[in-house]
Amino acid sequence: MNDRRKVLVCVDGSENSLRAVEFARDLLVSVDGCVTLLVVVTPMDCDYFMEKTAPVCDVEAIAKAKSRAAASLLKESGVEHCLSVLTGNPAEAILKMSGKHHLVIMGRKGSGSSPAISLGGVSGQVSQNIKVPLLLVP
Repeated sequence: MNDRRKVLVCVDGSENSLRAVEFARDLLVSVDGCVTLLVVVTPMDCDYFMEKTAPVCDVEAIAKAKSRAAASLLKESGVEHCLSVLTGNPAEAILKMSGKHHLVIMGRKGSGSSPAISLGGVSGQVSQNIKVPLLLVP
């Protein structure tokens, strides 16, 4: 039986998501664990990241751009990680992936959240529907 801890960390390139990655790194640096960095690419990302003349949205390139700093933090600490990319509704994608992991770590607010909102829309939806432990990092 595999006792390896599988942790899903949701990243969107925001400072909040990087704090979640730092927490996961600190948590797993001394244990046998593996981090899956999850980036959910939405149609708004395609509009923001892609040139208007591009014939299609390059989902992989957007995901790599949004996860580059997170992957670097984990690599520098020797924490094993991989990148998973989904498209669509972020909360639904996180909930879909969460069942394959022991723990989900995410920032309390994402890149689109207003500072006046104490719990982001995605993290709020996830916290109400998730079936595995969830850690929200402020």
